[in-house]
Amino acid sequence: MTTVIGAADLLKFHSGLKISDVKNWEQVPASAVVQPTALMKAEMAAGETRVQQQKTEYEARKAANPELYSPVTESNVMYEANVATLANSEIRPRIDYITKLIQSGEAAKYSFRAANGDQTTTSIHQFLFWLQQRSQELDDDGTYSPDIVLSR
Repeated sequence: MTTVIGAADLLKFHSGLKISDVKNWEQVPASAVVQPTALMKAEMAAGETRVQQQKTEYEARKAANPELYSPVTESNVMYEANVATLANSEIRPRIDYITKLIQSGEAAKYSFRAANGDQTTTSIHQFLFWLQQRSQELDDDGTYSPDIVLSR
C-alpha cells in the first residue's frame, strides 16, 4: 500500500507536532508510532545478543583478574616521605604544609605514617619535629621562622 504525502502534509511534519494536532495528551498520537519492521527487530535482537556477549566477557575478565575489578575504597591514611631522604629544598615547604594541616584541623581526619631514616611514626607532630630538626641543620643560626617578614 502506497501513501501519497502532499506539500501540506510535509509542512505539518516539518514543523513538528502542535497542540492542535493531538487532542488527548495522555496517549501517544498514532502518527508518532512506527511499527518495527523485520529488519528493525533483527537489529534489536542482534544488539541484545552483543550486550549479553559483552556481559559474559566482562564477568570472565572479572573472575580472571579480581584485583582489577575490586571496588575502590577510599584511604584515610596519609603517607609522608622519609625525612632523611628529602632534598634540602623540600624541607621548609613541607614544614609549612604540615603546620597548616595541623592548624586547620585537617590532620585529625587522617591516620599518619612517616619515617626518618630507620625510625617510623604514626604521629604527625613527630614528623613535624623531625622536619624542624632537619631545617635547623640547614640554617646558620639554628632557627627557622616561616612567613616572617623583616622590616627595615
